[in-house]
Amino acid sequence: MTAPPCRAAHPLRPILAIALVVGAAACGPSASSSPSPSAAASPAIAPTPNLTPVPGGPSSPPAGASIVVPSTTETEFGRIWDALPPSFPVPPGSIRTDPPGGPSSGSFALGMTVDDASRAMATALTALGWTVEVGSALEDGTVVIDAGGLREGCAAEVRLTPLSGTVSMSVLYGADCPFS
Repeated sequence: MTAPPCRAAHPLRPILAIALVVGAAACGPSASSSPSPSAAASPAIAPTPNLTPVPGGPSSPPAGASIVVPSTTETEFGRIWDALPPSFPVPPGSIRTDPPGGPSSGSFALGMTVDDASRAMATALTALGWTVEVGSALEDGTVVIDAGGLREGCAAEVRLTPLSGTVSMSVLYGADCPFS
C-alpha cells in the first residue's frame, strides 16, 4: 500500500513570512533614531559648577550669585531666618533634609557621630568669630551648641541628634544675625 500523496507546501510562504518580519523590524524604532518629540521639546539643563567642599563652608557666595533674603518665623528660640546664609558653616558631605519637627533655618543629615559633628561645628563657628558653648549630651544623646557674639542680639542654636547611623543637625539662625 502506498501513502496518499501529500500536497507540497507552497515554497514562497516561508520566504514571505521572513520578509514581513524583517520589514516590520526595520520600520520600528531603533537606538539610532532621532529623539522623540517629548525628548526634543524638553529644555536643556545647564551644568552646575562642581565645587570642592571647604571646611567651614564658603565665606561668600560664588561670583555672580545674588543673595535672596528669606522670610522669618517666630519660635520659642526667638525670631529666626527661614534659611541659612551662605556664610553659615555646614560640615562637608551633609545632606539637606526636611526639618524634623517645627521651624528651622536649616536641617541636615550628617554621616558622622554627634561628638565629631559638635567638634566640627564648634571649630567652624569659632573660626568665623562666633562665641560657642557646647552643651552636655541630653538623655537621647542630643547635643546643643549655643552660638552668639557676631553682633548685639545675634544668636544661633545648632541641635545635633543621633539617629540610627546618622546625625540630624537642625539650626535656628536668629533673625538679628547678618544674612550674607
